[in-house]
Amino acid sequence: MSGPAASCGSSFEQVRSAPESERTLHRQLLLDNIDFLIDTLTAEHIRRHQQPPAGCPRATPENIARNQSKSVDGCRYHAIQRESSDLGGECPCGDPLIKSDDPLDTVAAVVLGKQTESPAKRFFDQIPRKTVANLRRDHESWENIEALGREDLHEAVRAASPRKGVSAERIDCLQSLLEAVSETHYTEGTTLCDFSRVQYSTYITFLRTIPGIEEQDAWWLLQVAFDKPVWPADPQIDELLVSLGLLDPASSVESTGRHTDLEEELIDRHVPILYRALATHAVNADGDTCREDCEIRKFLLTYRLKQQRKEREGPAVVDLFAGAGGLSHGLSQAGYDVRWAIDIEPDAVATYRLNHPEIPHQNVVCGDVREIDMSAEIQEVAPDPDIIVGGPPCQSLSQAGYRSRRAKDDEYSVLDDDRTSLYTKYVEAVDELRPKAIVMENVEGMVNKVGDTDVRVIDWIIEDLEALGESGEGYQVGFRLQDMTELGIPQKRERVLLVGIRNDIVVSENEVGDLLDNLSGADCERNIKQGLSGLPRLRRGEGGRVMTETGRGPKSQYVKQNGLHEGTELCFNHRAREHPMEKDRILFEEGLQPGDTGWDVKYDSDGEYAEYIEYDVGTADNPRFRDKYRKLEWSKPSPTIVAHLAKDANGFVLPDYYEHACPDPERDDPRRNRGITPREAARLQSFPDDYIFLGSFTSWFRQIGNAVPPVAGESIGSALRVILADKCNNIATQIKQERDMKISSDD
Repeated sequence: MSGPAASCGSSFEQVRSAPESERTLHRQLLLDNIDFLIDTLTAEHIRRHQQPPAGCPRATPENIARNQSKSVDGCRYHAIQRESSDLGGECPCGDPLIKSDDPLDTVAAVVLGKQTESPAKRFFDQIPRKTVANLRRDHESWENIEALGREDLHEAVRAASPRKGVSAERIDCLQSLLEAVSETHYTEGTTLCDFSRVQYSTYITFLRTIPGIEEQDAWWLLQVAFDKPVWPADPQIDELLVSLGLLDPASSVESTGRHTDLEEELIDRHVPILYRALATHAVNADGDTCREDCEIRKFLLTYRLKQQRKEREGPAVVDLFAGAGGLSHGLSQAGYDVRWAIDIEPDAVATYRLNHPEIPHQNVVCGDVREIDMSAEIQEVAPDPDIIVGGPPCQSLSQAGYRSRRAKDDEYSVLDDDRTSLYTKYVEAVDELRPKAIVMENVEGMVNKVGDTDVRVIDWIIEDLEALGESGEGYQVGFRLQDMTELGIPQKRERVLLVGIRNDIVVSENEVGDLLDNLSGADCERNIKQGLSGLPRLRRGEGGRVMTETGRGPKSQYVKQNGLHEGTELCFNHRAREHPMEKDRILFEEGLQPGDTGWDVKYDSDGEYAEYIEYDVGTADNPRFRDKYRKLEWSKPSPTIVAHLAKDANGFVLPDYYEHACPDPERDDPRRNRGITPREAARLQSFPDDYIFLGSFTSWFRQIGNAVPPVAGESIGSALRVILADKCNNIATQIKQERDMKISSDD
């Protein structure tokens, strides 16, 4: 058995057998991120150069009449294509009925079209729509068309048809439609413009009286022609809905009518846009909704279930304070099996769940570690974890956070901040679960003395971990202030890496120290140009949630070696701020040179642009907040990517690529002097391009800035694998060798 029927049956069985928690949590994940799903569906269709669907929600007569006085862009094709080129107000869908002023146009096109078991295909039945458009052009109104005799109507329709092959039976159905419209008391004359403010069942009853319109067609018309937020049942779309986890398998493809549960869970404006996007994907997928190269695969419940069924043999990992999953992703690349994770930020948890389909949703917990019995939950899925990793929230220990709180409260003390002691929950989990190894990542403030005291938080942590030996196996613990550039990441990011190995598997007195000293990375320093290799070069205000445009030219060794460009032909989370303030634009374009900060503009220039620095930068001898404004240098690593990028990107101004990185006077544009995008920040953090960040634009930046660079996680994981029992038969080494083989030359 093969084809759509086999795919449908397989999808239904997979979803039926899935745990209820997985189905429920996945459904909510999609409902919370419908816009991202819609944009991904649309972008994939555009990227593959396929025919756009008709029936644009933006162009229904009802929608046009309702929004005459305001600009409403409901066409996702228009919005997404505009991210890389300005199309003005023209809709790129190419629908012959795009300027239709009467719902009767679309109803007539259905009557003239072929019968089909799936109304989704009507979005691509262009011939009857062109016929109706030509018929209206030649005869102006439906009153004039209805007044034609039978023979004249047949002649007029065939003359209007691009293929001249409309059957007499279909034309007779059109005549029956026009007669029914003229006779109904719901409208005056031969029009359906005034057929409104009645119950949905009235529409369906009327449409079902027309020869050639089945019940599924009638519900499709109610949405597409009359702009009503109903969800028509349709075999092809229902199959995809089941694969996504948005439709219970009990609502089979044989159902008729509508899916009211979806109508209730979606806001009205999302119903026609999502329906059209799913119809487009379903028709073009031809029954195969779970291909490995499908851009929406991470959104599919069936894809998740497939990944979860795969056998994984690597060391078991538990990730505490997991954030968006950078450390987990790196360890997965090194061949580890991540079993359980927790974080308190909902957007970060959503991002983690989407990008780690191999982990059941319920094993990625959104909650406060102080309020959850972590050990009990972990033991259900990983009773004997090999490694516990994580980075407790670091704001209280970061220099910026410390300065901010002292400025507002003279009595503030890091030692009294609740977040400083969150590491104790980490230690408690280690004490109860006794993993073979532990890894903790945090800001450099952890190794600094706090205020006027001799206290270092790192000493507290080491003391607590070593004390575990009193009640069982203790740990050999060590730490290092690691510059991430040494691990091959194009970013000057210094972080404390703390590693502990259980004493019963330690083989030397300085095993942890040797491991930290021998972490592997690149053989040369990476820079911003290498980090952003292959990404589209945006101007201010360009880009968006999903882009069809991808960068041109060769990829750098950094990108190829780490496989950052693999897994997608789209570009996610690549949006540039507009920077509406004139003073910022002047500074970006003229006042700042690559490498300059706001302090340099104030003191190291001729003072021409000093007036635009409107904050206290201190004095020439005692500078302050130098990095509030800063222009990056393509030939050097980036400064530390921080969560503050959510507020502004003035400290991460990227110079125009075609002026400073690859000079080309014909292509340079001062509008490319702008703050980095979330995707660019993710590249500098070593996230792959197919790692999708959910939530708002500002949330993307917070998640990325708070993350552990995945390449750092992979490096640490590979080093630990030498010590831990190797259950993966050198999977990590094989992955690296396969990537290296793809690299034909260095930068």
